[in-house]
Amino acid sequence: MSKAKSRKHNIDIMFLMILFLIFTFSAVSVLLMAVNSYRSVVSANESNASARTAIAYIREAVRQHDNEGAVDISQIDGTDCIRMAEGEGFYLYVYEYDGYLMALEAKDGSGVTADFGDKILKINSMDFEKASDSNTIYVNIEDENGEKEQVSIGIKSSINKTPAIEEPQEKEGDHEE
Repeated sequence: MSKAKSRKHNIDIMFLMILFLIFTFSAVSVLLMAVNSYRSVVSANESNASARTAIAYIREAVRQHDNEGAVDISQIDGTDCIRMAEGEGFYLYVYEYDGYLMALEAKDGSGVTADFGDKILKINSMDFEKASDSNTIYVNIEDENGEKEQVSIGIKSSINKTPAIEEPQEKEGDHEE
């Protein structure tokens, strides 16, 4: 009788061990699938965020400097850039140089070169143009992952011009004494 009990006991232990191994394998499989899914979501967000961040930076810089005649397309050291007046002869230049979105604040005519700027974000390329009506700047950016973003930025100061209010002039015979 002890052999039968021993055999039954061994089968019970084997059954529990196999059940435990199946559970462990299932838990590890689910965990690995979750890790791979998380990795792909993070990678997609990083690749999309790079180009969108560059566009957002440029858009905000233009909006902050949106005064009459303050935003223009120019060149610095032979590189196309957006030039924004900061006041008293200083300008902020935003451009692509050596694979980076760059920003440089400099005095007009100071002789600075494009490599003086601060690196903002790694990108592959950037190009822009000003519309013929000069109210819109079109920006195209390709980030380091090859994702392309395009945006048009409206220059509102040139659209919302308000004419100067003229003071009414008194005629010679209209004043009281």
